[in-house]
Amino acid sequence: MMLMSACSPNANTLVAAEQPKTAAESKAGVSLSDISGHWAESDIKAIVAAGYVDGYPDGSFKPDHTVTRAEFITMTAKAAGLKPVPGGDNKEWYAPYVDALVQAGIHQYKDFSSGDWNTPITRMEMARLAIRASDKSLQSPEDSTDAKKFMFLATQKGLITGMADGQLGKEESATRAQSVKIIQRILDVSQGKKLEVDKRAASYAEVELTGSNVQTMWGSHVVELPYKMPFRNTKATIKVHQILIMDLNEKDGAFRSMFDGKLEKVNGKPIDDEYLIALKVDITNETGSPLNYGLFGQMAPNLGTEVVVMDIDKVDRRFLLPRISTKTNHSEGWYLFAIPKEEVHSQKERIGYTNIRLNENNGTGFNLGRKE
Repeated sequence: MMLMSACSPNANTLVAAEQPKTAAESKAGVSLSDISGHWAESDIKAIVAAGYVDGYPDGSFKPDHTVTRAEFITMTAKAAGLKPVPGGDNKEWYAPYVDALVQAGIHQYKDFSSGDWNTPITRMEMARLAIRASDKSLQSPEDSTDAKKFMFLATQKGLITGMADGQLGKEESATRAQSVKIIQRILDVSQGKKLEVDKRAASYAEVELTGSNVQTMWGSHVVELPYKMPFRNTKATIKVHQILIMDLNEKDGAFRSMFDGKLEKVNGKPIDDEYLIALKVDITNETGSPLNYGLFGQMAPNLGTEVVVMDIDKVDRRFLLPRISTKTNHSEGWYLFAIPKEEVHSQKERIGYTNIRLNENNGTGFNLGRKE
């Protein structure tokens, strides 16, 4: 089934402006029979009252039913204050709203490559519309931002939060209640309100995009991953593929369950109010000769941080390359160390970002952090 009708793309300007309504401009006598006590009750009432979405003829709202692409497109256009664009060959009720969003640069016809307008919208598709509606820099027909970047931006702005376990649920079908919540957040952003950010969801989205959650956790940045460590004395090639930052006091934080065994510092000191830094590393022997290689003993974190190990087999203790005669021996696992929170904050105050500095024993030092 064809999803789109032809439309002239005026992408950088909103068409003929209606001011977005607020919840105060309410319809008289709005009453819904099935939202009492629902987690989205107040938002549903506000969005229905503002005229962005309707209940059903029987007086229900069905908050946990899925919402279609056509329905969410229409809600987004109304919330953005866009007038429906008349004309065109497509006479479907939603077509004028689709065309309005396309002209405004909030939707691109290519966004939906399968299904039809009655297909339930996914959380990923909803995030893309929400962030474009909230960010004029993305409202261009030439914009080629990929899905991972849209989800990251939407979580960083607070437009999208995680599921019950913090996961993104990108391909999950959105419910009517979730869609109403997103519309309310779009309105809040348009009014200059700062939304609360779900750090778990933002961490997952950032790692999918960049391999690291340093920006979410510290407001800092890291080198582009994967990163080949520029060792001088090491005979193995070592690459960092992920850098995960976890608050050791947040037991339900992003990625924390991956390291839920007993953590110990190799120097025997207790773990205190610190961040855990986990580097996902692989080591390749490219010498052409058998090589035993342990990462511990070859690399140490900078002053103020301590190497951490686990007492279970979830995490490799030594990243030991076996002594075998193949030409490309390979090993992978996690290299863990802890840094006091006060050190992180102190570095940000002194230099504007946080170092993640490592030193090769008897060799060079290098920093995985960078300043924008």
